[in-house]
Amino acid sequence: MNKFFLFNEFIEIGKVFKDCECYLIALEYFDKAIKLSFIIPINKNRILEAYDLRGNTKIFLNKYNEAIIDYTRAIELDPNISYLYFFRGLSRESLKQNKEALRDFQLSLKLDPEFELASIMIDYLEGL
Repeated sequence: MNKFFLFNEFIEIGKVFKDCECYLIALEYFDKAIKLSFIIPINKNRILEAYDLRGNTKIFLNKYNEAIIDYTRAIELDPNISYLYFFRGLSRESLKQNKEALRDFQLSLKLDPEFELASIMIDYLEGL
């Protein structure tokens, strides 16, 4: 099978398992897709989506350190997406890395001034 199609298939299958709350299986498919992205040239946005989806899945599995790594990689691909900072901030807040979490929420809000959840998290962390 064409590796480009296989990459996309892994992403789509991973999404299905994530939606069914079968997070460990979803994680396997996102891992496979990301491994493929190292050997074939994949569109930057699709790789970013893979890291984002894998990071979200890791949050559900309480693997916050690993989620931070995935969100950081996604941010490196496109530093202008506010929700990536938000979810990295949630992961950091879960690990009690409040200073770093606050910085991520502030960046998220800077990129999207209408992102109400980021504003709520900033207020929460500043109130601690």
